[in-house]
Amino acid sequence: MSESIVQKKLAKLIQQEMGEIIQHERMGMSGSLVSVSLVRVPADLGMAKVYITAFPDKALGQVVEDLNENVWEYRKKLAAKIKNKVRKIPEIRFYPDDSFREAEKINQLLDDL
Repeated sequence: MSESIVQKKLAKLIQQEMGEIIQHERMGMSGSLVSVSLVRVPADLGMAKVYITAFPDKALGQVVEDLNENVWEYRKKLAAKIKNKVRKIPEIRFYPDDSFREAEKINQLLDDL
């Protein structure tokens, strides 16, 4: 089943605003570059899965853990930014986006052939 227009718009809005919040909050904290690569919102719009990438890649697990420990703070900051654009602020969970890691593994396998 494909995403509705509302789901896509909300996901894009959350991705943009959460990316800015994370960049501002984490600037210089962990020595890693963090970005929001993807946001998925289900049909009920009650939850947002925010996928995170980090450079260097080995810091990804710790970054996601830190974000999830302070998820209420990030949700509050997101609410302050988008409260006039949405009816309900979705719950947020951060997940590692390891698609770059998988792509690197595939490239390595192809190079080994």
